[in-house]
Amino acid sequence: MKNSIPSLLLVTFGAALVFTGCSKENRTDANATVKEAAHNTKEAIVDAWGDVKGFTFEKRNDFNAKAKSRSAQWDVQVSELRANYSEAQATASRRAAMDELKSSEADYKSKLNALGTATGDSWTEAKDNVVLAWDKLQASYRKARAN
Repeated sequence: MKNSIPSLLLVTFGAALVFTGCSKENRTDANATVKEAAHNTKEAIVDAWGDVKGFTFEKRNDFNAKAKSRSAQWDVQVSELRANYSEAQATASRRAAMDELKSSEADYKSKLNALGTATGDSWTEAKDNVVLAWDKLQASYRKARAN
């Protein structure tokens, strides 16, 4: 899932551009392409953790490694977003979105660290908390980018 979401978004955007300058027949084809790309993007987002959600306590090291890898990739994207952010010039909604992103990021890292102390009995809940925190982090990031 390294670059699948940005790639799918680029395809969606390109298809939308084609859609605006085509005949009615071509627009129908382009519309189908846009819908398919949107569906693929949604599936990629929903399935972001699909490959590791079922990991048992015995596979916790593999889950931790994948989660930390995703976290490192995410840190690069968040750093780029923050580099283009100026609090002095930001609107109130932009500041709120950036604060929410910071909070979501802290929550995710906290949940990820809690995996280290998870036992066999608490593993499933700790793992699910990481996945939920990740989803919240992604939503916060999209909101911050949109503002």
